[in-house]
Amino acid sequence: MKLLFLVNGNAKKILDAQKLREEDFEIVKIDEKTLANPKKIIEHLRKKFDEVYFGCISIDFQRFIPFMLIYILFSKPKRGGIIDEDGLKIKFSIIKTIFITIPLLIVEFIGSVFIVLYSYIYYFVWRKFKVKY
Repeated sequence: MKLLFLVNGNAKKILDAQKLREEDFEIVKIDEKTLANPKKIIEHLRKKFDEVYFGCISIDFQRFIPFMLIYILFSKPKRGGIIDEDGLKIKFSIIKTIFITIPLLIVEFIGSVFIVLYSYIYYFVWRKFKVKY
């Protein structure tokens, strides 16, 4: 049995585009807010499944790809990927997730913290003491 987390889109279209059979899947409808709640996702991942997939309308517009791959990393089978209605697929790879996806996520987090700190210093500290002509 395989698990399909349906983030958005139509499960039948997604499975048809990937040439997969609907009978092989347990489909769980989730939204993007649920992706931010690891407790609910991991609850489903602890069940016995052969593969875990995340389905969406289009991979090109999906914002949470790194988190989806990390969830698959925490699943028991560690197989699956992200699939969409256009037939595109991001296949899960443990090595790519650990050595590329997670470090890029960390770099993005550090960059965001730097921008927030810079903005705070510039707008709330520096502009208070700036001399006006």
